Amino acid sequence: MQRLLGSVSVVALIAAAYATTNEAQEVVLPDYAAQLADLPSPPNDRSLPDVSPDGPVGAYGFSRYVYQRQGDAIVATLIEGPVGHQVRCQQLAQECSYVELQAIYDAGEEIPDYLEMDRNTLGELLDQLARVEAAVLKYKTLDDACAAGLSIASAQTANMGIHVTDPGAGLEFNPDRPQMILFAKDGGERIPRLDIGRCDGDKFAGEEGFQPVGAVFNISLSEDHPDAFAGELDNWHIHHNTCAGGTVENANDVNAEVEVTATTATPEQCREGGGFFMPVIPTWMMHTYVVPDFDPQGGVFAMFNPSVWPVASSPDALLEIRTIRYDDSVAAPIINFSFGNIEASVGETIRFGNADGVPHTVTAGSSIDPRPQEFDSGVLDTGGTFDISFD
Repeated sequence: MQRLLGSVSVVALIAAAYATTNEAQEVVLPDYAAQLADLPSPPNDRSLPDVSPDGPVGAYGFSRYVYQRQGDAIVATLIEGPVGHQVRCQQLAQECSYVELQAIYDAGEEIPDYLEMDRNTLGELLDQLARVEAAVLKYKTLDDACAAGLSIASAQTANMGIHVTDPGAGLEFNPDRPQMILFAKDGGERIPRLDIGRCDGDKFAGEEGFQPVGAVFNISLSEDHPDAFAGELDNWHIHHNTCAGGTVENANDVNAEVEVTATTATPEQCREGGGFFMPVIPTWMMHTYVVPDFDPQGGVFAMFNPSVWPVASSPDALLEIRTIRYDDSVAAPIINFSFGNIEASVGETIRFGNADGVPHTVTAGSSIDPRPQEFDSGVLDTGGTFDISFD
């Protein structure tokens, strides 16, 4: 038997982390709380525990903490939500997107228990989201954003988009004026920041085809988790140990055609790539997907949106991508950066399938000793597969 133990080589952030059973609608998530149970509780919502786990743990949008490897160190890269109880829409069957929440309210029936809000609170939340939608959709194009004084601040993150900053928005919560507008285009996640373009006066000079998909709120950092949107669905987050800006043209051991990965680059790699390493970004942040054409399964406040390129927009499509079943091969779905332990007979095909919402590679060796000459999948987008067998 051939036995593979390992995790994938990561080229972008995680978008979702589901482990599926053979029953199509049963979805079992890792017990992230148990994984972090030994960490001491921090003194407030904004602080980290004073010790770190032994290895990477957590998932963006699915756990309060995310710890990742930077060089030889395990460091925290995210805090999301309050220290105590959190309300999270993490099952495919739960209806938590903007369009779905509006349909629940319009139906006039009992509000589902998983939302943990009454009808009046849901109505207040929908009023806020309608204001955010109006604020986003007044920018039909990047020309509109440039004319209003906004500026392009990032490359496109897969299943998220590019961040277009409103410098006049301040750092207070206002549904009528988000701090950033998210724009995205098909294939745009492969364009480095410097190649996307810029505002030239009141016109955008750069790649065509970007569309508004949502908003980002960015408010002053406080000890307590923000009390902003009505209800408890809005788990705000704080980024730690992040490389802001820069490219990797001068960085070592990274593909020179892409930007520094925001949370896996060491401070040295970040500086070599022209970026600025930030131990903590001193704001609470929240993504809000309010454009109906890009309504996300996973919730209006999901960190990543499978309806934004690379697209896997429906629950059925997500389940199909995440189960990846083939009768003539050993299925090895990549979920939460890992494919677990795989056993196959000599000569039997192993089919790796990217079940995350972001690109991955499958490469021989390890992260500190890759051996692509033995085998290497190249970049796999969401739903992409790579077949290999061993003699």
